[in-house]
Amino acid sequence: MWGIIVDTVGSETVSPGYDVYPPRVGHPSGFYFDVGKGRILESYQLLYITSGRGLFYGCSRERIEIGPGDMILLRPNRWHSYMPDRETGWHEYWIGFRGPNVDARFHNDFFDDNLEIFRVGVREEIMALYDKAGEIAESERSSYQQYLAGIANLLLGMTMYYHANHQFVSSDVVGQIDRARRIMREELHAGISPEEVARRVNMSYSWFRKMFRDYTNISPARYMQQLRLQEACRLLSETPLSIKEIAFRLNCGDASYFSNLFRRNLGLTPLEYRSRFRAGGEPPEHISGPGEHTPGYRTTIPE
Repeated sequence: MWGIIVDTVGSETVSPGYDVYPPRVGHPSGFYFDVGKGRILESYQLLYITSGRGLFYGCSRERIEIGPGDMILLRPNRWHSYMPDRETGWHEYWIGFRGPNVDARFHNDFFDDNLEIFRVGVREEIMALYDKAGEIAESERSSYQQYLAGIANLLLGMTMYYHANHQFVSSDVVGQIDRARRIMREELHAGISPEEVARRVNMSYSWFRKMFRDYTNISPARYMQQLRLQEACRLLSETPLSIKEIAFRLNCGDASYFSNLFRRNLGLTPLEYRSRFRAGGEPPEHISGPGEHTPGYRTTIPE
């Protein structure tokens, strides 16, 4: 197992005004806990918050505010508790793992023993790894544990890297960037430009572009292009619209330009994509849109 065994992976959206946390239904029974009493795990977990805010209490019982882009590293045999704010709820990802290779990293001081919260930012590639881990865990195909071990190892490395290099972004800027992403999604068909989005969130475009890239690891223009490609995939597989009509709807120029853009990014022409995936086949891994995640999955993984 490469010295790492993944024993749980999941994703959950906790809505504002929720009744109880963790949710009574669906949460892995072996990892359930009472927020007031906290819990102690037998394995490591990386808990990643991508929206909303809440509180974390570590072994020192210190109250720490957490929000989008925060990664919580839970160590075995240490008390902790956490919960989302009832006003905002949150979206969380988690992956649990254990094994001699992981123990060695912590015993050799790869991680600060007192550091529990890592500020990594909302990273599309990190969310994609969690989603892929959930998909692999649910499939339980041959060698799936080796695949999951690689993902867990990569997530640990990315957590260290982004925390060490993450430029501080104020909560006000985080709010502006999150609002900008909502505008981009809501007005995708209106042909809104990155410059107009910056104006709508009261930022100069040069500053907006820098902060957007620092926070999401992708430029505003590239983010919008990925949104268009994701929507193009949906329209190709779910509607009878022609290539010309889809290009017009997504403000992607004429059919020729749209087809070239689609092929450069996905490796297939729009017609090839429609032919291959309209019957309900699974799309290629690299077509996931920015910030997309599965509606909520939770898996306790057998050894």
